[in-house]
Formats: sequence, structure tokens, C-alpha cells
Amino acid sequence: MANAAYDYDLHTTGARNDPYPVLGRLRNDRPVTFSEHLQAWIVTSYTDVRYGLAAPSISADRISPRLAQFPAGERNRFIPLYEVLSRWPLMLDHGEHARLRIPITRAMTPATVAGFRRLIRDTARTLLWEGVKRGGMDIIAELALPLPLYVTSRILGVPDDAVGLLKRCAVDIVDFFGADPQAYLPRAEAAMEAVLQTSDLLCPMVHARREKPRHDLLSTLAGDPSLSDDDIVAICLMMVFAGFETTSNLIGNGILLLLRHPEQLAAMRQDQELIRGAVKEALRYESPVQRISRLTTAETILRGIRIEKGSLVYFHAGAANRDPEVFPDPDRFDIWRGSDRHLAFGYSVHTCPGSTLAQTEAEIVLDELCRVTPAVRLTGEPIRWRMNLSVRSLESLPVTFV
Repeated sequence: MANAAYDYDLHTTGARNDPYPVLGRLRNDRPVTFSEHLQAWIVTSYTDVRYGLAAPSISADRISPRLAQFPAGERNRFIPLYEVLSRWPLMLDHGEHARLRIPITRAMTPATVAGFRRLIRDTARTLLWEGVKRGGMDIIAELALPLPLYVTSRILGVPDDAVGLLKRCAVDIVDFFGADPQAYLPRAEAAMEAVLQTSDLLCPMVHARREKPRHDLLSTLAGDPSLSDDDIVAICLMMVFAGFETTSNLIGNGILLLLRHPEQLAAMRQDQELIRGAVKEALRYESPVQRISRLTTAETILRGIRIEKGSLVYFHAGAANRDPEVFPDPDRFDIWRGSDRHLAFGYSVHTCPGSTLAQTEAEIVLDELCRVTPAVRLTGEPIRWRMNLSVRSLESLPVTFV
């Protein structure tokens, strides 16, 4: 298939600020298309994305096809990164996925997540009050980033002096996954260094928890005889990555959307029952994870187009969540919409295991924003988005309290 024309280019500054016109053209004109630049297929319609995320002929492995795009002489150097990331349940299929997913599900029940609500609320209130006392804050740097990072570290049982390393590890991994193939090597080097350092931190903690358990998730995992030390380290790294990056993006994007729609923020202040709907609509409208990588394990036909075995496919949740066939008037933000069918957390057996926690954190942040802050306004400074094709993430979000 021919290379995508300029009208379909997601790498421009305009697409970085607002990718949805490009994604809409792709969805309308080329819902299944091959990108020479990315050396991957891009799938954008809701029906096709949901099908692909559940199809048995499509693997959740998203590290092997990227490694295959490295220069042949460089691939062996990154085997340590591959060995850790390939153990993530999000990248495994069938029996191995179930083996590692089940202990996470048991450890992160709705009742367990509900037990974190006080921690989340106290942290959110403290961070917001600090901003109110100063008359303003950067929502990203001073709320959306530190809150989920602190909560995840507390849930796992990681000491405070290691939180900075967890943050760097999560950021470096998402920068690698969201990079162009031309930038893979430097991004992979940074990710591998951070992953190995974080693994070196976690390994002795796993041993210690086996000997003397505490009231944390690391102890729960260490007490499961079916899990090896390497399994537990990989699960913890995955939870740091998913629990931090996705949640911080959701919080930042959600607050920006409400500030751009002040009448809906005002309605939410009057009726906080609207908060859950606001979070779901933020997940749909500005999906924190824009694309979900997959690998075809057999020849796959989508819309009559043949995708060969061993192909990297980007199932674009950001495009699917704006599909007018499923969400009427999809470019309108509407907290009353009812957006339960969004694909922001994936679909089927690989739905993000931390989705309940992420939504809980976002709901509590918005609740505290309504309860304890005066009127909040954007400062008028330009809104800047990170250059990352996999996530929708703000660089900063300065606001004032008036």
C-alpha cells in the first residue's frame, strides 16, 4: 500500500496539538493503512480496534516487533530490556497471561482499591491546598504527576527515596514506546538503564518481603508461590508504568477539558454525581493511551486488506473513541454523554488491570477540586503537548485560583 500522504501525517506540530482531524481522515478514508514511516499498520475505526484487541490471531506482544525494527547488529544489546518487558502480563497471551494476571486481580480487588481512597484523598487535598495558598499551580508538575506516583509507591511498598527512580523508569519506557523507529536506539538505551536500575532496587525488596511480609502489594505478590522473583519485579514495573503514566495523563487531560468547558465544571461543582461521567468522557475524548500495539501471529484480514503474519499493528484507541458510528457528535465534550463503551483502557482480557485505581484517583481529584478550591482558571499560557505517539500527555498546565 502507498505511503500515507501529508494529510494523514501524525508527526506535524499541528497533529501533536490536535491529532483528531488527521485521525478522522484516516478513519474515514483509510481505516486500515500501512505507515512506511512507522513500519506498522494503523487501525482507526471503533469496530476494527475492538475486534483487533480481542482477536486470537493477534498477540499482545509489543516488544518483539519493535526489537525487530532495530538494526540487526544492535538487537542483542537490548535483550535485557526485552527479558523484563516481555514478562509483563500486558504483553503475554493465553496461559502465561492468565498465570500472571490472576495474582494481580486478586491483589487489586475493588474492595482493596476502595481501601486506598483515604490515602488518595488526603494526598490530593494536600497538593491542591498548597496550590491554593500560592494562588496557582502547575496541575501537571504539582498534582497530576506526584499524586499517582506517590500512591503507586505506597501501594507497592517502595521507600520514598526510590520514587524518583520509579518516575524516571515510567517516563523512559513510555518515551521508548511512543518514539519513531528512527529514535528507538537512544530511547531504548535510556529505558533499559532505568529498567535495570529499578529491577536492582526491587529484587532485594522481594527477598525481604518473602522473609518478613508487610501490608503492601509487594508482600502479597511475594507470598504467592506461583510467582518467581523475576515475575514479581516485572509485575511491579508494569504497575509503575501503567499506574503512573495513564493516571497522570487522565488527571491532567480531564482538568484541562473542564477548564475549557467552564459550564460543565460549574455543573459538576453543583452536582458531584457528575464526576464519574466526567472521568469517563475525559477517557473517551482525550484518551491517555492513544494507541495500543499488537503483533499478528497469523495472516489477518481487516476490511479486505491482508496484514501479514509478524506485522506490528497500532490499534488507535484515540481514533476509535471519536468514531461517530459509536459516539454521536464525537468531537463534542459532554460529561452527560455516558461513555462506558470507550476503549481507553483497552478491551477484552488485556483491559488495563489498574483501570479501577486510575478512575478512582481521577474521580477523587475532581471531587477535591470541586470541594476545596475557589474558582480555577487557565493562565492563558500556551498549552503544550508532549511529542509522543502512544500517549496524550501535557507538558504543563498552569492555573490560577481566584
